[in-house]
Amino acid sequence: MHALWNFILRGSEDKLLSMTSVVLGHIPFALIRILVFGLPNSNGLSYILISALLHFFYQIFLLNAYKFGELSEIYPIARGLSPLIIITISLFFFKENISSHEVVGIFLISLSLIIYGLKQFLSRDSSIKGFSLAIITGCFIASYSIVDGYGARVTQNPIGFYSTMTLINGLIFYFYAKWKDRDIIKRIFISGKRSFFIGGTASYAAYGIVVWACLFLPIAVVSSIRETSILFAILLGLFFLKEKINLIKSFLIVGLFFGLLFLRVG
Repeated sequence: MHALWNFILRGSEDKLLSMTSVVLGHIPFALIRILVFGLPNSNGLSYILISALLHFFYQIFLLNAYKFGELSEIYPIARGLSPLIIITISLFFFKENISSHEVVGIFLISLSLIIYGLKQFLSRDSSIKGFSLAIITGCFIASYSIVDGYGARVTQNPIGFYSTMTLINGLIFYFYAKWKDRDIIKRIFISGKRSFFIGGTASYAAYGIVVWACLFLPIAVVSSIRETSILFAILLGLFFLKEKINLIKSFLIVGLFFGLLFLRVG
């Protein structure tokens, strides 16, 4: 599901339209889930507000990164960096119980993604600005992942927590998108319906499961497993865009596969 909504974003020439459609596509599901699971307790309010802002800045930096680099360059760098940041903070500041096998698995997954992204940047002689924005995006991914993981644990209501957060984030992003494009809602109804319904559904469900999983596993482990979604992105590219699996993609697949094995053993 994580790969699917990024695949939809990738295929769009208007990234602001697609991102706005996906973000606003969370809102119907968030409202329904709040009715089912209830609002999180007040202890999670600070986590919700901080997370909504971190998600907003992540979305802005991701959009700007795509102006200076391709998805195959930006995505692996940003996504590969975040688990390394999360595990460093988790081990040194939060003292999470992460086994040596899990540490190896996280590093295998992260380094495989980063090496793949670097290869794409170097082979295309892309802008250093895109590379810098990808690194900043990775820092925001790590930040909101930590906040959301602990917010879910504090509230013990991961779906209510995430739904409330994404409602606030959706409102913030709506005002930003409206400022950039006064006709953004009209354009969503005209040409952004696929992103709204399919992308919004996939994105909401994917990250809702991620936040829920943080109740049972270390946040760094959950984050690393999420980033293996690039395997499914490669398969989508293979079957729908007729992309070929070359040597560097084979290296990435092997690295992610062994990373998952170490996480499973851990």
